[in-house]
Amino acid sequence: MKSPLSSCAAILSTLPITLAVASAMASGVYKVVDDQGNITYTDAPPAETVMDEVLLPAINPISSPAPAPRPTPNSEATRSPESADAEPVMAFTGYSSAALAGPLDGSLVHFDEPSLMVQVALTPPLEADHLVQFYVDGYAYGSAISANSLSIGGLERGSHRISARVLSSQGAVLAITESVTVHVQRHFKRN
Repeated sequence: MKSPLSSCAAILSTLPITLAVASAMASGVYKVVDDQGNITYTDAPPAETVMDEVLLPAINPISSPAPAPRPTPNSEATRSPESADAEPVMAFTGYSSAALAGPLDGSLVHFDEPSLMVQVALTPPLEADHLVQFYVDGYAYGSAISANSLSIGGLERGSHRISARVLSSQGAVLAITESVTVHVQRHFKRN
């Protein structure tokens, strides 16, 4: 492993070359051949020598990202964590995908199944302070919960649309799934 001093020395040793190349690119670069056939590249050739101007390829500019704003003395970012083992808190950037993983669209719920397990697949996974509200036929089924699966029971015979929404702790809608249709079979008595 290299020490910080050797890395710094390597950087400092390449600095004069980098500056020479940068200044040469700012002005013209010339190839000078002397009487013995030695080749020299320069940005200011001697007047008495034969020279050719060298066309260099265009410089490939690379932009650096803008620096992050510095926190103010009273901001949350400047406070020290309560323990040395505290994980850095990442800002939530939203859910890139939200879909019902189960049941599948067009599923058949048999008469002997008392309930239907509904699961939401989220990317990234459900945040700790977010809730999932499940819907049956457009109406909220129970309260919003802090889990991505729920057992729905008591569905009547026929077709039903199932969907879900992910909510923030303040109730803002963060993601909505496409609805799926399930078909429930139930025994019925004939008179």
